[in-house]
Amino acid sequence: MHGGIDSSDRIRDGRDTDTLLKIADESLLRHAGAFDGLLVDRAFGTTIWDREGNQYLDFTSGQLCATFGHNPPELRDAIAASFDRAVHSSSLLPSEEVILLAERLLELLPPRLSKVTLLSTGSEATEVGLKAAKMATGRWESIGVSRSYHGHTAGAASVTFLPRRRGNGPGQPGVHAIPAPYCFRCPLGATYPQCGFACIDVGMATVDAQRTSEVAACIIEPILSTGGMIEPPSGYLTHLRERCDERGIHLILDEAQTGLGRTGDMFAFERSNVVPDVLALSKSLGGGFPLAAVVVTDTIAEQAERNGFRFLTSHMNEPSMAMIGLAMLSLATEHLQRASAATQGRRLKRGLEELMRDAEIIGDVRGRGLLLGIEFVTDRASMNPAPKAATSVAKACRQHGLLIQVASGNVWRIAPPLTVSNDEIDRALSIIREGITKHERAQDHHEVGPVRITQAANAANIR
Repeated sequence: MHGGIDSSDRIRDGRDTDTLLKIADESLLRHAGAFDGLLVDRAFGTTIWDREGNQYLDFTSGQLCATFGHNPPELRDAIAASFDRAVHSSSLLPSEEVILLAERLLELLPPRLSKVTLLSTGSEATEVGLKAAKMATGRWESIGVSRSYHGHTAGAASVTFLPRRRGNGPGQPGVHAIPAPYCFRCPLGATYPQCGFACIDVGMATVDAQRTSEVAACIIEPILSTGGMIEPPSGYLTHLRERCDERGIHLILDEAQTGLGRTGDMFAFERSNVVPDVLALSKSLGGGFPLAAVVVTDTIAEQAERNGFRFLTSHMNEPSMAMIGLAMLSLATEHLQRASAATQGRRLKRGLEELMRDAEIIGDVRGRGLLLGIEFVTDRASMNPAPKAATSVAKACRQHGLLIQVASGNVWRIAPPLTVSNDEIDRALSIIREGITKHERAQDHHEVGPVRITQAANAANIR
């Protein structure tokens, strides 16, 4: 028994790993590239074990859902408790758990955000947030940010400006993109703060010239995670809020990957003192189970309802998921009180910055709390992106027991659970250093070639 998991309780088919992976390849739709060769057996805290008993430090937090560690006891207790009450009911029949989760969530938010809808996934949350803003205003156009990620369903994919949006025909009409606040590689060639947030002003002016009607909403992540771990500079969200207010545009903040303490604040928007009109949450809220939420203002709720707003799925307002959500909010509050993300994030970031001083292929270390990024470059002089290096070093880390996410081309996303220990951070930093050394030696001997990007390398992008 390890970490509260008894190996005797595990499901065992009897066939070996290679056989099961062959069946997976033959029977499962490859929804994000080739399947990975790691067959997960169990997980607890920061550690994942494969069927052969090999251990891996999971510095992806299971697609950023296991923010409070894999299989925390509180999660198991919440699941067990739900079987003594109601696991599922009609989405039109509220339960005590659903009402209590809505109440608790609102207690953590500014009073302006006052109405909650409970859903299953981050993509759904994006859809509902956009639909509520459109139906509240009577407008139908929207604005996203280049390099942003909000999901794979039709509406969410339309405001996602990454290469994965290609290949399935036109997106929703009336969707515009403004340049990302990517200060390390400014798309306008400007420099902060002298730029005066030109990425916003030029983008909004372009939208004004292109739109054929009024814009209902602008959606953005407080930290653009999947698109390259881009943290907007100080004052950015305030400036964006002002430009939206001038045009009567509702501001939607997608905190799927930043919410519930990961950045050191309960919600990442708190650092900017900008309160959105619509807030989308998922991932951490369910602790690995499908739970998401959208929170809107009274004004949006009243206007949208008056105009006939409807959204129904079979798994909205699930009692069992609400029970889990209550447990995750309690864990988020405990970790915030302990400053887990802030304290451990400082240790991890300091270690990554030390690596950057020694490694020519690290061009930048950025991020906040336990949502950090490394940008790999060919060299410090040119700062040219080095996606092969990012993938090669991640592969080397994997071979030494560390799971790292290549979030976007040449950028890593490093996001361990908030339960990560000092020892685990130090071990991870040692493995990364070893991986960089291995890559650099291979470069010296011209041995580095293309590395296949597997489903695991794309997994955190699944919503």
